Amino acid sequence: RNPFFGPRFFNSNFSLFKNFQVTERVGAQFRFEAFNVFNNVNPGQPNNCVDCGGGKITGLAPNASMRQLNFGAKITF
Repeated sequence: RNPFFGPRFFNSNFSLFKNFQVTERVGAQFRFEAFNVFNNVNPGQPNNCVDCGGGKITGLAPNASMRQLNFGAKITF
């Protein structure tokens, strides 16, 4: 049972936030977020079927995604 071990899953996220006070009652926030910062490839688990593809990695992990960058601004009052 479970004869194959898959590769590691590596994912790094990063975020920066900067708050500014515009007036006494109004503020602003600028934000930058990066998901999978180093853009690592996360392969899927090996195939456990007994055929010519047995034990081979044939795709990416289900939750693996390429690098994503988000920029945003928020105003609070």
